[in-house]
Amino acid sequence: MDYAHFLNEVKTKSDHEVQQLAMKYGLPLTSKEIRGLRPLLDHISFHWLFTGVPDSFISKVESVLGKEKTDYLFRKYMDTI
Repeated sequence: MDYAHFLNEVKTKSDHEVQQLAMKYGLPLTSKEIRGLRPLLDHISFHWLFTGVPDSFISKVESVLGKEKTDYLFRKYMDTI
């Protein structure tokens, strides 16, 4: 999964377009989840590549997606770095 591309798509595409893209990555998202993720994307920091994603941010994502989808998303992220 190209996360930079995916995150940009979440920010710029319609809910339906993001749902289709997410399904290609094996991560079904509802419109409500997509709308919940969008404001969190503004808090992502490049330095997390070196320091890791803070637990507080993971908790915020989990509050939107639930534990299972969050675990899947971050597991796939870790596989790509």
